[in-house]
Amino acid sequence: MIITMHTFGLAVLVGASTAVDLRVLGVGRQLPISSLSGFFMVMWAGFWLNAFTGVLLFAADPRTTVLFTIKLLSVAVAVGLILVIRRALANGPTTVTPAARTYAVISLLMWVIATTTGRLMAYL
Repeated sequence: MIITMHTFGLAVLVGASTAVDLRVLGVGRQLPISSLSGFFMVMWAGFWLNAFTGVLLFAADPRTTVLFTIKLLSVAVAVGLILVIRRALANGPTTVTPAARTYAVISLLMWVIATTTGRLMAYL
């Protein structure tokens, strides 16, 4: 049940973050930037669910590996980028800055690394 909830939290967090990142990168230009504000609340709900279930999973098997460290670091960077991207979009800009686009690309990369290393932890 815990791993299922962890997976659900991941889907919510990474799904909402990916939607915002893709919009920042230009996908769905007809969607106003200001309409993304609700996604950040969804991201935080997924994050806290994952934090809670992640602590429970770690308590059940407290091994730290290189993959686990990479996963946590990539999650930390990706969550930091959520804050940075939200700040960049806070005033509802009509144009997205090149810096925000760079943050979105890095965010997508960090989520790929986090999910891949998290999945590999079960096998290595």
